[in-house]
Amino acid sequence: MNSIQTLQCSISTMTVGAIPDLNQSINVSKVRNIHTDLEKSRHSQFRRTLDSYGIDDNRNTLSHLNREKYNVFVKKDKSGTADLSHGAYISKKGEDIYGSFKWLNPKGLTKYQTEKVAVVTFRNQAELTQLSRTYSEKPLPDFLIQILNGEECRDTVLYSKKPQLAKFIPPVNQAQHGYLIRPNSPYSSDALLETYIDSPEKLKDSKEGIILCTYAIHPGIQSDFLGGQHNQPDLERLEVNLPTPQKAIDEKTKMDSLTSILSLKLAHLPQLEKLREGTLQHLQDVYHTNENDNIRMFFHFPVAEKTATLHLHTWVNKGDHPLNEPRSFDLDTIIEHLQQGKDINELVLNRNEGSFFLPTSDSIKDIVGIPFKGVVHNSLTLPL
Repeated sequence: MNSIQTLQCSISTMTVGAIPDLNQSINVSKVRNIHTDLEKSRHSQFRRTLDSYGIDDNRNTLSHLNREKYNVFVKKDKSGTADLSHGAYISKKGEDIYGSFKWLNPKGLTKYQTEKVAVVTFRNQAELTQLSRTYSEKPLPDFLIQILNGEECRDTVLYSKKPQLAKFIPPVNQAQHGYLIRPNSPYSSDALLETYIDSPEKLKDSKEGIILCTYAIHPGIQSDFLGGQHNQPDLERLEVNLPTPQKAIDEKTKMDSLTSILSLKLAHLPQLEKLREGTLQHLQDVYHTNENDNIRMFFHFPVAEKTATLHLHTWVNKGDHPLNEPRSFDLDTIIEHLQQGKDINELVLNRNEGSFFLPTSDSIKDIVGIPFKGVVHNSLTLPL
């Protein structure tokens, strides 16, 4: 009889600060490093490469600090090798209640738990401005166009079965975008979406938790799906299709699209506050969340061109990977920053000295003109 492999707490120690190939690009986090004498000559040679860029080699320190933060349960085979296909249960010290673990699904674990990462480093506002221009030349995401036009697709079929799953927060005035709250269907299996339809209140206590993705909707877009909820008087309305760049919508309506957090200004503060309030109310009404649930609302930056319309991720009782956290900007942080009269560009440039670490499989590094610095060892991993 074959024995059953059980979940076990990972207690193995991985080698940190491994020596990378000397021809690889640099790690650009700005944390002062403490070196050992281990293979000193090779470390020194790589450090001289970093010094030429004015960057501290902090890989050992960053890796040690990261690994002290997490307790992880993961399935392993008899040799002790972690099986990522089952996901992992994660507890973050200082954040999660003692003994409380949240599940990180296999897709996220496989994407972020990699040996190498790509590095993108923004040094000044001009580089951010260039990226914003690139984003504005892209159309809305394919699935969002289908939803707005009321076309039959996975999302509209979902909403026809459970209308409460789609919640539109209208603009507070004619200068604002509305926001469409919805389940993040591209990252949900058909079986999971059935639970969204039949028993959404059970999701917060399931291992998957709740995952929503809320998109900003330009007020100049004609939408059969939203109908009267979205229409504003005295504003030219445009039908959108796949080739329509967001820049064309801006030129026709004389109102800029929100393509990423870089688009957000002080004038958007009332709508962001309404978005936060409306999201929390939606979670209570549909998913029966309360003060005991772990709710996160955040924007990613930078984002891929195919999703370059401002969108808010909302997670309830869901595990996260340490590689995902540095490029996640909490909604509360954005609101507080704008309340202080500060520019979002400043917030981005101050995040880890403007450096962002991405899975090598991510297309963000391939955006034309983005300051991609190369591929380096991934220090932001879970201790499996």
